[in-house]
Amino acid sequence: MGKIMKFTFLRHTETASYRLSTLIIAVILLILGIGGFKLADKFDESSDMPTTVKKVYVCDSSSLKGISYDDLCQPDNLFYKDVVFENVECTVEEAVEKAAADGDHTIVLEVKDDEEGEDLRARIIKPENFDDSGKQAKRFATFVENNISYVLSDAAGLTEDQKAEYFTGTKMETSVAGEDESSFADHMLKNVIPVLTGIVLYMMLCIYGQSVARCIVVEKDSKMMESLLVFTKPYDLIFGKILGMYFAAILQFFVWIAAAVAGVAIGLSGSASAEKAIGEVLDKLSAQGGFTVPAAVTGIIAIAIGFLLYVALAAFTGSFASKTEEISNYFGIYTMAVVACWMFPYFNQLNGNDHMLKILRYVPFTAPFTVPADIIVGNITMPTALISIVLMVIATAAVVFLAAKVYKLLVLYRGEPVKIKDVIKMLRNAKKSKA
Repeated sequence: MGKIMKFTFLRHTETASYRLSTLIIAVILLILGIGGFKLADKFDESSDMPTTVKKVYVCDSSSLKGISYDDLCQPDNLFYKDVVFENVECTVEEAVEKAAADGDHTIVLEVKDDEEGEDLRARIIKPENFDDSGKQAKRFATFVENNISYVLSDAAGLTEDQKAEYFTGTKMETSVAGEDESSFADHMLKNVIPVLTGIVLYMMLCIYGQSVARCIVVEKDSKMMESLLVFTKPYDLIFGKILGMYFAAILQFFVWIAAAVAGVAIGLSGSASAEKAIGEVLDKLSAQGGFTVPAAVTGIIAIAIGFLLYVALAAFTGSFASKTEEISNYFGIYTMAVVACWMFPYFNQLNGNDHMLKILRYVPFTAPFTVPADIIVGNITMPTALISIVLMVIATAAVVFLAAKVYKLLVLYRGEPVKIKDVIKMLRNAKKSKA
């Protein structure tokens, strides 16, 4: 079996398609890891860019005409606290000319009533010579929109105490009685990570399923099959093929993971804010029982066994075919199993259906899509994860045993594609003949 495994592993990993896909995806993940944080830093830098706005001419023809706009810039605002507002008694065109004459740091704020006279309309007008690097005018317009209420509170005659009460923010969260309280960010993180992990596993199974099934049947339609069976048993042949393809997939997967981790690490090294934010999230989840070393190791074991389970299932479907052209006749079993077992946890995770998820964690074919990430982020306890892993191991052994039985039964079969019910009858007859 060891020689078959080694031969299968080397034959698959030495192909140009395997090496090229491994390299290309690894490079893409590395670039995304680095570029994602660099791009985020670029946006942060642009948002922290000092404002070029130094002075604002206010053309106010509204019902609030004459009020001061100095309260737009609160003392705690680092960007606009030094901006000077000046009400002018002239047309907008004249104000723009005046702003242009001041240099490249002055803009115009026009305020007027709408057509119904019920609401205010405001717009920022920048002279042609205004220094608009980093879209300063647009940023200032957003600032005015978000802070105009300070000016309106002055116009309404509110006292300082009334202003403080009026501008006090309210943060709403929802919790269930008897459950630990958590922020929306924590809730999203503990649900998004399992969903993303399930998607990654689903993609891996779709990529490798066909390859595993094809590997199982590749020698069946050749004359070397009879010679091969002289030196090895059918059981050793299929076990070796399963393990060879499994380790080839694991190698490729870990290369991609290493590339992604390296990209993220490089990206974080140049982003103090992102590193701090991720560190705070990990510390918080660690305090809730997630992102610990035992949890990470258990999660890796769970996803490795779950992947082996589906590799065995792909081998099981491939063992029915007597030649590569027949694989499509049986591969639907594998495809339906993967899609169904991924969709059930996926949609229940999105809908927050914890009761159904508790059941799916103990189902061997759905557990690989939920348990690995759930134990890592702390959604489930260690005993729950270990029980699920044991059930996956039992299911994997059962599927491998069935695949070996079918493979041995049909290894020399040459004829019309067999039906699954016919194979079941053949297995029963073989069992009776032994008895």
